[in-house]
Amino acid sequence: MDNNQVQGQQGTDKKQKNDKIVRTVVWILGALVILFGVLWFTTHRSLQEVRHEREVMVERNYGLQLELDSILDDYHNTRMEYDSILTEQDSIIQANADEIQNLIARQADYYRIRRQLSQLQEITQQYVQEMDSLYAENKVLREENVQMREEIQQVQRRTTELTEDKQQLESQVEMASGLRAYEIETTPFRIRGRGRETETDRARRVEQLRVCFVIGENPITPAGEYNAYMRIADPAGNILRLSDGMSHAFIHHGDTLQFSVKEPFTYENRAKRQCLTWERTAEFEPGTYSIALFTEEYRLGETALTLR
Repeated sequence: MDNNQVQGQQGTDKKQKNDKIVRTVVWILGALVILFGVLWFTTHRSLQEVRHEREVMVERNYGLQLELDSILDDYHNTRMEYDSILTEQDSIIQANADEIQNLIARQADYYRIRRQLSQLQEITQQYVQEMDSLYAENKVLREENVQMREEIQQVQRRTTELTEDKQQLESQVEMASGLRAYEIETTPFRIRGRGRETETDRARRVEQLRVCFVIGENPITPAGEYNAYMRIADPAGNILRLSDGMSHAFIHHGDTLQFSVKEPFTYENRAKRQCLTWERTAEFEPGTYSIALFTEEYRLGETALTLR
């Protein structure tokens, strides 16, 4: 075999060997492609399943969260109305709610969370029922309190009416028990020789002014000693008096009044005639003189006299 043949044979063998290597590589690559395809499909499917389970878990947790929020909202709404009563139960409910919240955050077992939610709902419903019962009782108590307040107001109004009736009766009794002067007669005199008294209405001639009256009979006025006071006001409104001091003044219902003449008398619940006389200290002026009669307790009456 010559060299050319040898070389040709070697070339053929080398080509066959290369073809075999290529086929082997192609087969390996094909197997890898298939393997990668299977792995990709399996992985993709697993990821889809995980994603689906994740979505289902999220939806479940969202539903659980909504249910927990609803339970807590109902509880807090009730608690706002009955805060003082639910103070002790609040820690129990809050602890259960916090535990459920942690379980949801950790994505714990769904059915475990459901069980605890059911327990929490039973607790809150029981409290709500108790509060409804208390609300009904409080409503009855409020209605009774309203009725009681109305009755108290009626009693207060009745008491006010009785007080007013009493005050009116006392005023009437006071008026009925008061002393009054009747048949008031005012006489101006001029004194002539030997003490003879002559009536006159000429101002400059008047020397005495005498007022006589009858104190009426009153069986309910306390009998005893009284002072009769006469106040004479001149046409200018000045009280005729001997002094500005307290010796010629008296207290009448808290007011200090100057008097012209004072005369004590004894009252025995029978009609009594009394006279008071003013001796002039200065010449009378023409005009109208106002005369008022008093005791410390009562205003007996009044009259007027005109001098020319």
